[in-house]
Amino acid sequence: MRKGLIAALVIAALALTSCQSTGTPIESMVTVSGSAIVKLTADIASFTVSVEETRESTSQAQEAANEKMNAVASILQDEYGVRDEDITTTGMSLYPECYYQDGQQIITGQTASQSINVKIYSLENIAPIVDRLSSVSGIRLSSISLDASDKSQALSEARKLAVADAVKRAEDYAGSAGLTLGNAVSIQEAGSSVAVNRVQPKYLTAAAADAEMASSATYYQGDLSVSADVDVSFLMY
Repeated sequence: MRKGLIAALVIAALALTSCQSTGTPIESMVTVSGSAIVKLTADIASFTVSVEETRESTSQAQEAANEKMNAVASILQDEYGVRDEDITTTGMSLYPECYYQDGQQIITGQTASQSINVKIYSLENIAPIVDRLSSVSGIRLSSISLDASDKSQALSEARKLAVADAVKRAEDYAGSAGLTLGNAVSIQEAGSSVAVNRVQPKYLTAAAADAEMASSATYYQGDLSVSADVDVSFLMY
């Protein structure tokens, strides 16, 4: 009785195997990466202005630094309408200037430094602002960073194009293998990024020694872009 049951199970297993071998084609899978870059127009510029003053005492150094930073803020707000919320203090420090002689610390003065970050929404004002800030001697103005206030549409477009790029790659692989590309079974975002463009004025007028040379600062906007990368798995038959 037991031997007969075992034989029946073996026959059933063979029959099941036979049915599977004559069914639908065996599925294969391919995983590919897709990427895309979309360019967009910048509408925000930001830069950093720093001042550093050294005097005999801390209070004198701080007063001199405040005076220059107030002059910078006055130009930005009174002449170009930059809002309070678009001027952010990014650093303040006080420290002694000193050297060592025969193992002794010799203090020669006190230094006060301040830095602010400025956002500009009227890009046509960048060059005039840089020119105007040159009237405040002894300040430092960093390179200008360009950005876009709304990148959502560009990011959405980049994601769609990245998936389309993955589909094209998968079709190439399937065709080369003599297979038919099936549906996508998983999509994973590998990353997205925004390339913030940094431009350097032709003359950083705030640091220029010659007032005539410091006029008519020129900058070149270049390209601003967003990118998306995806990993997509497809069935192949």
